Amino acid sequence: MARKSHIVLLVIILHFIALVRRNVSFDVAGSEEFLFPKEALPTSSGYLTVNENSGARMFYVFYEAISPATEDLSKVPLILWLQGGPGCSSMIGNFYELGPWRVNEDQHLYKNDGAWNRLYGLLFVDNPVGTGFSIAPNEEDIPSDEEKLASDLFTALQAFFIKHKSYQSRPFYVMGESYAGKYVPALSYRILQELDKRNSGVNSMGMKSIPAVRLDGLAIGNGLTHPIAQVNSYAPVAYYIGLIDNNQRLSLEAKAEDAIAKINQKDWYNASIARGELLNSLSQASGLATLLDIRRKTDYYTYENGSSFLEPFLNKHAVKKAIGADISVTWVDCSSLVDNRMQNDIMKSTKWMVEALLHRVPVLLYQGQFDLQDGVASTEAWLQELEWNGAKEFLASKRNLWLVNETLAGYVRSYETLAHVVVVDSGHLVPADQSIISQTMIESWISGLNLVKNVLLGPDVVSKQALK
Repeated sequence: MARKSHIVLLVIILHFIALVRRNVSFDVAGSEEFLFPKEALPTSSGYLTVNENSGARMFYVFYEAISPATEDLSKVPLILWLQGGPGCSSMIGNFYELGPWRVNEDQHLYKNDGAWNRLYGLLFVDNPVGTGFSIAPNEEDIPSDEEKLASDLFTALQAFFIKHKSYQSRPFYVMGESYAGKYVPALSYRILQELDKRNSGVNSMGMKSIPAVRLDGLAIGNGLTHPIAQVNSYAPVAYYIGLIDNNQRLSLEAKAEDAIAKINQKDWYNASIARGELLNSLSQASGLATLLDIRRKTDYYTYENGSSFLEPFLNKHAVKKAIGADISVTWVDCSSLVDNRMQNDIMKSTKWMVEALLHRVPVLLYQGQFDLQDGVASTEAWLQELEWNGAKEFLASKRNLWLVNETLAGYVRSYETLAHVVVVDSGHLVPADQSIISQTMIESWISGLNLVKNVLLGPDVVSKQALK
């Protein structure tokens, strides 16, 4: 009997050792580093070259749809996610917001029931080069404006579709948040330009071997898109919710006017500095932990001491190896070098691109209710200045309640190709604050299943032109 017990115990021990060897990654010294679940591995990941001469490369992670609506993957939509900044890594979106697995304060991964790849393929790209795990061998490789940034992104997408030829026919959506309120329209505009060239026969001989990148819609969450209008919203909103008094409001409004004056003078660098001073003054006057969510006691993805819990996780040797990142790259959430390179771009507008895109593809704008910086009032400010043939009807349309399971989830307004959603109980990072609600929003918009009957018109409802 004792011998049998020893045999059983030995079998259990050997089985445990096998499991450990199979699932635990080790550092070069051989010590246990981190348990990365096999089911959390991406479908595909690695680098996309954007400059053969310099070696500039963009890092990407792709997850296939978990439960697509059809077995024919050629019809399953793809979502590209771009983080903001400028210079913030899309791994924030991946491991903290809308990816299939989230990192918690304990440095472990947990399944995200609100992942945006439930029905759709989900592609994260660290953009521009120099951001996150992306590589910029020279400072000059980092873009300083939206035109160069969009060009690099477009080159990266072509490389992605060359690598994954079977994905080329799939519906494609460009999405992002915060400073991606400029990235998303810039890339989308570039995609349509390239499609127009291809359809008109311009350079058609040279394009035959290069895959077309289609565009079926775009979505911007809590975006900075038209700074000259948005910068004026900060002080009034803070005043009316009781964060500052009237004297502070007047002082902050004077700083906003200074930023606006510099925009009108095309003094882009000093306009950006003026906006930064305005936001710093507002932060100090209000005493908030972050302007991105007035409810929070600490900033997003941070411990109580203010340090990030994403940085130690993403700098683990095992994590870099698992997601295909260059082991030698030290990951930071937001690159100061990229931010400095983009300073002259920050206060420029991409509203005109959104206006052009509205004539061609569906656009979704959404904001978290408690974002003081790039929230509802900030977006409403530039929507009032929208120059589009449906603008008057859109602004006159009814704002409807959006209920999920008979509980208020937000507010929706929609007309033709433009939909606007306010998500309750959320801040700047809507998918982090309301994962299931944000998942429902995106799935409803793409599929055309209206959040409110006859209100939210998704891409499957709106008639699209020149998309392929």
